[in-house]
Amino acid sequence: MKRNVPAFQPPSPIPEAPVAVKTGYRILLWGVPLLAGVYFLVGISPPLLIRYGQLQAESVLSLYSHFCHQIVERSFVISGTPLAFCSRCTGFYGGLFGSSLTVTTSNRRRSLGLISLTLLITPAIIDFWFDLSSLARGSNVLRCVSGLLAGIGIVRFAFPRLLWAAQR
Repeated sequence: MKRNVPAFQPPSPIPEAPVAVKTGYRILLWGVPLLAGVYFLVGISPPLLIRYGQLQAESVLSLYSHFCHQIVERSFVISGTPLAFCSRCTGFYGGLFGSSLTVTTSNRRRSLGLISLTLLITPAIIDFWFDLSSLARGSNVLRCVSGLLAGIGIVRFAFPRLLWAAQR
């Protein structure tokens, strides 16, 4: 028995993605800013925890000591308590959080090119080199801004590409 099927069926313009791919994309889309936000907010919480008498501040400082040198002179201090990471890391993780949230909530998810990425990371490399070589001492604000630019550059370069790959 022969069915009435046309000889040629053009392919649909956009193939429907499996449910697992859509779910994985959504988890990636919202998971990255969520994790970056939790990491950043917990890192800046020790002054607030100590102010309200919570004992977890020492645990947070101890945990974050594995990821940052926590030199007090290079950290922001609020009410006599330093943050869990230095000023450069504060800017870097703040840039990761803010930039990933911006990429997630915007409709345009264009990725930066290598030249733009290099321009955004260069101030942090120069600042780090000056600190390492002891030729000049930068301020905490300068370290924070250079870290912020590096964090923004890395997320704006990598996160849209990762989302694009997850859609395929």
